[in-house]
Amino acid sequence: MYDGAKMAAFLFFSFYAVMVVAGYAIEGIFAVLRIVPTIRSATVLDPSITWNYTTILNIAFMILGVFLVARFLRTGGPKMLAEMSSAEPSHSGHHH
Repeated sequence: MYDGAKMAAFLFFSFYAVMVVAGYAIEGIFAVLRIVPTIRSATVLDPSITWNYTTILNIAFMILGVFLVARFLRTGGPKMLAEMSSAEPSHSGHHH
């Protein structure tokens, strides 16, 4: 693996570990202070597909995402990313 992948893996696993420890710490603190709710009256709804404003927003942003990805690919985005990750920057046409 290259250094970026090692760093990403380190960040992922260290953040995950910190979140797990924080969750258990909060659970323990709530238990010690006796503020854990004893009455649970949650209403569980039957899952169903409905057309509402969030459906419209999801479709709109999905279309926007497809448009932006297509534009990225059409304008040479992958080539630009490949050049950015190369060791030697290419400065063709730029003479100082």
